[in-house]
Amino acid sequence: MKNLVKFTSIVAFMFATVIGIAREPKLNLLSTGKSKSVVLTMNASTNGVQVKLMDSDLNVIYSEKMTEGQFSKKLNLKDLTDGVYFLSADDHMKEYSYTIVLDNDDVKVVESDEEIKPFFRKTNNMIFMNYLNLDRSELSIKIYDIDSRTVFTQEVADELIVEKAFNFTDAFPGTYTVTVKSAGKTYTEEFVVN
Repeated sequence: MKNLVKFTSIVAFMFATVIGIAREPKLNLLSTGKSKSVVLTMNASTNGVQVKLMDSDLNVIYSEKMTEGQFSKKLNLKDLTDGVYFLSADDHMKEYSYTIVLDNDDVKVVESDEEIKPFFRKTNNMIFMNYLNLDRSELSIKIYDIDSRTVFTQEVADELIVEKAFNFTDAFPGTYTVTVKSAGKTYTEEFVVN
């Protein structure tokens, strides 16, 4: 019986790993003659994926939300001037970002990054937060009301997995903002209490 449980656990872990790998985005570059384009292939989660292309001043040139399932999106870059552009794909759990350089007829990805974001789950008057803090950096959690007054604050240090539950049952009706600051990055989530 123990062997069956171990075998089932191993198979479940391998299945979860394969699913996680399958969701990783792939960025393919197509550059033939005067046709400069980028193809992003990815599996969208149930929340979908927000894809954005921005110029060097972070002005959004293109934005689209992809629905659940696998998709491929071809972005034609031939009308863009030479320079640096940023492509991001955000699926609420991770944000993938690519730095693309256009130089004459040449398209290059010079940098790519993957950022794990806090996961928020909302129920009636509760909000649950999970964050995988891989570098165990110092974390600051704050909740603000609609008037930007701090209603909760907590500092977390040297924790790999940060899990918090916030109960708004006795809170005044209104909009609250949860902010999580870690390693120079800030994540926010709004929550409405009725």
